Amino acid sequence: MVNLIKMDTRRLFHSNVFLISLSVVALFNIVLNIAITIAGNFFMGGKGYPQNFDICNAITGPFYISLFIALMFISMVSFSYADISNGYIKNIAGQLPRKTDLIFSKFIVIGIHNLVFLVAAAISNILGYLVLSAIGLVHITSDGLILAALLTLLLKWMLSMAICSILLFITMGIKNKNVASIVAAIFGTGALGLAYMGLNQAINGVFHTSSFDLGEYMPDTLINVVNAGANTAVINTVIVSVVCSAIFLGLTYKVYGSRDVK
Repeated sequence: MVNLIKMDTRRLFHSNVFLISLSVVALFNIVLNIAITIAGNFFMGGKGYPQNFDICNAITGPFYISLFIALMFISMVSFSYADISNGYIKNIAGQLPRKTDLIFSKFIVIGIHNLVFLVAAAISNILGYLVLSAIGLVHITSDGLILAALLTLLLKWMLSMAICSILLFITMGIKNKNVASIVAAIFGTGALGLAYMGLNQAINGVFHTSSFDLGEYMPDTLINVVNAGANTAVINTVIVSVVCSAIFLGLTYKVYGSRDVK
């Protein structure tokens, strides 16, 4: 298993999709932060600057989070399906005592993949504001909640793993990269929010309530709202992450283990 994880890790860091997506996220954060702040300064006639900016917000809230998440998930799908598409997985599976080891190895390396994305997004966000601070447009501050910001980042990582367990089921269980890519884009862009709103109205109408919100139990919604510092959706995040990951990893294990490797 250790050698398998090492091999998958090496494949990950040699994946062009992973490297390009990571570069786009980092560059996008830096450029967009600078461009939006400079544009805001220009349209306000240069008044009201430098702005105060809390460094904790840079850790937990990269600009255009939907684009960032979509790229992370699409990169994950590409990595998970690569050895299936080129047939290399048959050579690997034939040398393993249990072919299902491939699932757990991939899930562990996907964890590394997502962590790298989240850290890169946070660092690039900070770099963008350091540039703005250097030219006098932003004054960087800290409210002392660095640990809470890091915990929020960890919670976002847990939710990303829950979503990736669903995508892994589609790529390795169902073996359909196209469907997985579409689902990844839907999760990343938050397009399911409209569906949740419709279901909320239907459920609230049937049970004569107005308090039910499906988004509070869905990983793609929680990943955008969880905040450890404000104690927002923390418990829901932990429960949803663990339950969703366990269910879909179990399904992938069962379906993949019952089929011949092709």
